[in-house]
Amino acid sequence: MIRRLPTVLVLVATAAILFAGCNGGTAGPTLTDPKAIVTAALASTQSAKSVHLEIAVDGTASVALPIGGATGTPIDLTGTTASADIDFAGPAARATFAVPALLGFAGELIAVDSKAYLKTTLTGPLYQASSAAAAPVDPTRTQAMIASLGELLSKPGVNLTKGNDMACGTKSCYTVTADLTAADLGTSGAGAIGSLPVDLAGATMKLTLRVEKDLPYHLAGVTAVVSMPKNAILTMELTASKWDAPVSVTAPPAAQVKPAS
Repeated sequence: MIRRLPTVLVLVATAAILFAGCNGGTAGPTLTDPKAIVTAALASTQSAKSVHLEIAVDGTASVALPIGGATGTPIDLTGTTASADIDFAGPAARATFAVPALLGFAGELIAVDSKAYLKTTLTGPLYQASSAAAAPVDPTRTQAMIASLGELLSKPGVNLTKGNDMACGTKSCYTVTADLTAADLGTSGAGAIGSLPVDLAGATMKLTLRVEKDLPYHLAGVTAVVSMPKNAILTMELTASKWDAPVSVTAPPAAQVKPAS
């Protein structure tokens, strides 16, 4: 069950969104409480219609490779990127990704009309169709993941700190940081990381959120610096933009889809 954020913070965020409906793009009331900033950003995200995401990864992590049953293989993920346009209302999404360290592995995913179409450098030029719910990027789960972030940051003992404001694109943003322990992340025990292919056992994380100061306080980005045992560092940078902009996602032509076997 998602932990409820303090009622007063939810009211602050809700009021901000209602005010934004009449005054979109204007500077919002100044927020000084880091919890209020995070709550406003999460509430804005939950009510969004669409978003564009850019993801970049640098550093080394232990990855369970699908070939040969290898586990805990150190992989340099530097240069890994992904880009996605997500229509929450559709729901639909289109994403591209590249992992240069894995022999130039790259691909594209289209999720629309309850189906997912995936093609990669390993599977050839044709898309393979499957259920959208099984896709690596499921637009129906994206906002649930944001809610999970709110649950994580509202855990007892997690301290949020407001940093200096900074430029994010053409806007000015609040910054909020949190230092998360292995216990906070759920990586301190066996099996805590679930089905993730990256071994995060014992990892800690420094999380920085960037939140636009304009109403309705959109989330502009997240930086996660993950410190793992044996001094391995993994940095993940997510940038969010084009909130509520029109998104057009269509299924690939039938000629570009591999026939069902």
